[in-house]
Amino acid sequence: MNSKSTFKFMSGTSMSCPHLSGIVALLKSSHPNWSPAATKSAMMTSTDLFNIEGKPIVDETLQPANVFATGAGHVNPCRADNPGFIYDIQPDDYILYLCGLGYKDEEVGKIAHRSIKCSEEPRIRKES
Repeated sequence: MNSKSTFKFMSGTSMSCPHLSGIVALLKSSHPNWSPAATKSAMMTSTDLFNIEGKPIVDETLQPANVFATGAGHVNPCRADNPGFIYDIQPDDYILYLCGLGYKDEEVGKIAHRSIKCSEEPRIRKES
């Protein structure tokens, strides 16, 4: 191993991917009918933002980590197995969002795999 390299093999995505894959496998065994979105929601809405001592999770400089370092937080597999509430978003739920961002009909249609006319999709109206 190159000791001069700044790459840390046992940190970051090199370690989070196998850990999260294992947690997903556990959740799928308990909830075989959950969609990928439901599984992701369960993991993200049941995370820990504090360590076992009740102190904020820290980054590599030992300072309290911000959202860019922690994401949703530290995954808690036990709580994720029974999160109480999950967001089970479906692919079509993104259509209104993409139309609202100003994507063209043909661009949204490519993503949705069907013809889309953003002008005909429902809109959220401003309060008067």
